[in-house]
Amino acid sequence: MLRKIFLLFSASAVMLSACSDKRPSSETTALEQAAMQAQTPAPEVSYLTRDPGPGRLTPETLNSDISLSGTSLRGAKISPKGDFVTVLQGRADDARQQDLWAYDLESGEGRLLVSSTDILGAPEELSLEEKNRRERRREYSRGIVSYDWAGDDLLLFPLGGDIYLYDLEAKEARQVTATKGFETDPKVFGAGQYVGYIRENNLYVKDLKSGLERQLSDGATELIRNGIASFVVQEELDRYTGYWPSGDAQRIAYTQTDDANVKTRTRAEYTSDGIINVQQRYPFAGTPNATVKLGIVGIKGGATKWVDIGAEKDIYLSRVFWSQDSKTLFAGILSRDQKSHKLLKIDPATGASKILFEEIHPAWMNVEVSYKGLKDGSILWSSERNDKWQLFRVSTDGETAGEFTPVTPPDILMTRLNCVNQDSGELYFTGWKDTPLERHLFKTDLDGAEAVQITKASGIHSANFNTACERYIGTFNSTTTPPQSRAFKNDGSALAWLNENKLDDSHPYAPFMQADIQPEFGVLKAADGTDLHYQIFKPLDLKVGEKRPSVTIVYGGPHGQRIYNRWRLGLSQMLAHHGFVVFQIDNRGTGNRGKAFEAPLYRNMGRPETEDQQIGATWLKSQSFIDPEKMGVYGWSYGGYMSLMMLGQTNDYAAGVVGAPVTEWQLYDTAYTERYLGNPNPGSPNYTKGSYEQSNVWPYLDGITEPFLLIHGMSDDNVVFRNSTKLMDEMHKLGAQNMQLMTYPSEKHGFRRTHNKVHRSRLILEFFLTELE
Repeated sequence: MLRKIFLLFSASAVMLSACSDKRPSSETTALEQAAMQAQTPAPEVSYLTRDPGPGRLTPETLNSDISLSGTSLRGAKISPKGDFVTVLQGRADDARQQDLWAYDLESGEGRLLVSSTDILGAPEELSLEEKNRRERRREYSRGIVSYDWAGDDLLLFPLGGDIYLYDLEAKEARQVTATKGFETDPKVFGAGQYVGYIRENNLYVKDLKSGLERQLSDGATELIRNGIASFVVQEELDRYTGYWPSGDAQRIAYTQTDDANVKTRTRAEYTSDGIINVQQRYPFAGTPNATVKLGIVGIKGGATKWVDIGAEKDIYLSRVFWSQDSKTLFAGILSRDQKSHKLLKIDPATGASKILFEEIHPAWMNVEVSYKGLKDGSILWSSERNDKWQLFRVSTDGETAGEFTPVTPPDILMTRLNCVNQDSGELYFTGWKDTPLERHLFKTDLDGAEAVQITKASGIHSANFNTACERYIGTFNSTTTPPQSRAFKNDGSALAWLNENKLDDSHPYAPFMQADIQPEFGVLKAADGTDLHYQIFKPLDLKVGEKRPSVTIVYGGPHGQRIYNRWRLGLSQMLAHHGFVVFQIDNRGTGNRGKAFEAPLYRNMGRPETEDQQIGATWLKSQSFIDPEKMGVYGWSYGGYMSLMMLGQTNDYAAGVVGAPVTEWQLYDTAYTERYLGNPNPGSPNYTKGSYEQSNVWPYLDGITEPFLLIHGMSDDNVVFRNSTKLMDEMHKLGAQNMQLMTYPSEKHGFRRTHNKVHRSRLILEFFLTELE
C-alpha cells in the first residue's frame, strides 16, 4: 500500500509540474521552454488491466464449478458384451460431482445409471484412510470416483464408505456392505463372483453369490496394516493398492506394512474451526521407512504363506502381479538407494523366490513400468535400458530366463501399454515418435513388427480397449479442441460419439472463444545442445512497438512435463487476458524425454533446471515485445521451489509468486528425495557430500532482493507447512522486507475449496498487476 501511495503521489507531482510548465512567464525564452519540456519525463504506459472486459477469463470464471472445458467423462470402460460404454460423468452444474452413466456404442445415446446423491441422501462421509488415499491420487472429485464390472450385468462401486452393486437388468442399485467401518479399495474378481476390500486395516473378501464375507488377514493394529500401500509407495511409486487376487481367484497376495519405525511428527492443521494437532508418521529423507511383508492367502482363508522377498528389509515393494496361469507371482523390489530394481519370481505354494532379472542404473531407476503376464509364461515389461521407455518381452523359464527381447521400437517413447490380443499377437500402445508435445496410439505385435501409428490428429490421444482389443474408447484434446471422447474400431475407424464436447454456441467456453489465445511453440538449446521446448501466450491486443510485462510459469521437476499440444484453460490464459505475456519452458530433468534428459538432476537439484530456465529468460528478454525490467515468475510445489531458486540465482525477474515450496529437502519424503539427492546422513553408503546443502534454497536467499509472495495451505501433508515457516524465519534473520504472505486454513497441497481457489488466483493476479505495472 505504501508503494502504491508513493506512486500516486509521484504521479501527481509530475502532473502538477507539467501543468505549471504549460504557462511560462513572459520572461521565459523559447530555448528555456524547450529545455524544461525536454526534462519532463514521458508518462509510462501500462498495458495491464484489472478489468479485462467481457469474454476474458477472470479468477472467478477460471475456478467456476461449471467447467469451461465442457463436460468430462472419466473411467470409461467398454461393457463385457461390447455393446455400450460406462463412464463417470461430472454434472453440468458441478463438474466435480460425478455420477455413473452408460452410452450406446452405435448410437451414442446416453443414460444416467446411478446418481451419487440419490443413493446416500446426505453428504458423503469418508474415512481418514480414504481421504489420504484420494489425496495421494490427486482425486478431487466427489460422488462416484471409481467402479468395476462384476460380470456381464453388474457394476460395483464404493460410495460413502460402503460398497454398492448396480444391476443393469433390474435397473437398480443394492448395497453390498453396510457396516460401521469404512470399506476401501474394492476389487471385483473371479468372473464377478468375489469382491475384495479393506476394512479397519484388514483384508476381506465377499462371495456375491452366497453373501458370505471372510476376513483373510489378521494382526492389524494402528501400526500394522494389511492390504494397504504405505505413504511413500502411494505418493512416489504410484502403487495405490496392497492386494492382488490371482486370475483363477484361488489366492490373494497382499502386503503387511509396519509403520513402527516411521517417526511420528506433530503437524498442526489450521482450520477455520481451530487447530488440529495431527500425529503423522511421515518418513522425512534419511529416516526409517515402513517395513513390508508380502503374503499369500487362499480365497477361503487359512494361514498366510509369507514370501521370501530377500534378506534386505530396507526396500520398496514396487509392483506385484500374477502370471496368466496364476501359478507364479512376480514382485518388484526397488533398493533403498533406487539404483537397483529386481523382479522376483515366486512360487505361491511355498513362498520361495528367485531373481528373474535385475536392472541397474548409476543414477536411479524409474519404476513407472507397464507389465503383463502372457499365456506362454513370458511377461511384458517396460524399461528405460535404451534411454527411452520401451516395451520388452522377458522370458521367465529355462536357459533364456530373464532375457529381454524388444517389442516396441527404440525411436518411440512408450508411455502406456494399452491392450494385447494374445490370439492374434496384436499389441497396442501409446507414446510419441516425432515430438514430445503429442501422444498417439500405435499398433505392433508381440514379435516386434514395425509400429503403425493409428491416431492422426495433432494433440494428445489416449485409448481404453475392450478385452479382445476390438474396440476402444478414444479421448483427444489439443490447444484448439477441449477433451472429447469417441468409440473407435481398433483400426481407428470412428464409431459413436460419447462426448463430442463440440465448441458451439452452447458450449460453456463459447462466450470466451473470441478472446481465446493460442500458444506459440518453439525450441531453444540448453548449454549442452539439448532441445528445450517452450510455449508462449501473447495478449490479443499486443501491438507492434509495445513492450509488455511477462510472467514465466514454472514447474521444472522430475516427471513434470508441462509443454504439450493440449487443451489448457488455466493461469496462463487468464494472465494473458489481463495483459501479460506468459512463458513456459521444460528444462532438463522434466519427464517423457528419456533418462538422459532427466539425469542432470542427480545429486544436483535446483541448479541445472535454473540454468535452462535462464536460457528461456534470456531469449524472452531479447523479444521486441518484452519489457526486460518487468518479468515475473510463478510456480507451485516443485515450481514454488524453482521460483525461489530462479529469484535467488539470477537477476532476470522483478517479482515472483512462490506456492507451497520445498525449501529444505530434508523435510520431504524418503522415496522421492533420496532418489535424486541420496541419503542426507553422512554415515549412509548413499550419502553424497553437499548434495542437500547446495540443493536447498538457503544458500541463495540473500540473492532474493525482489518482492515475492509466499502462498501455502496450512494443512498440507505433502510439502508440509514447516517448509514455509522455516523460509519465513530465514528471511526474517536476513532482515528482508520483500516477502508477502498468504496462508489458507484447511487446504492441503491441492486446493479443494472453490472460494479459496478463486481467492488464490485473484491474489496472484493482483500481485503481478501491482509489482509489474
